[in-house]
Amino acid sequence: MEFSKIKVQEVLTCKLDESAVEIARKLEEKKDRRIFVVNEDNELQGIITTTDLVYKVLGKEDLNLKAEDIMTKDIKHVEVSEDLDKALEVMNDTKSFVCPVTEDKKILGLISYHDLVNHVFSSIE
Repeated sequence: MEFSKIKVQEVLTCKLDESAVEIARKLEEKKDRRIFVVNEDNELQGIITTTDLVYKVLGKEDLNLKAEDIMTKDIKHVEVSEDLDKALEVMNDTKSFVCPVTEDKKILGLISYHDLVNHVFSSIE
């Protein structure tokens, strides 16, 4: 299965130097639970979830932390040139229902387990 046959969902991003407060505002505004951290070249550097904000920011009572201090690094992802089976493998390995999609390390979006299931069933019809 190829990525060209499935829609990649847009993602919320922030820069490495954005504050925890700015990140929380972005997440609240978009009603999202995750934000991908990118560098100046839009290359994927990490991810921050609402849970990260609770434990790493509120737990330490430090609203001055930046994205680079909060993020989870070394995020498993799939290149758009790879096939959808690789995305499913990443989801299984990370026990996640989503997989970031990159092209030359730049974040393009993400696909979900739900997207893959819908794609499979639509191709059967």
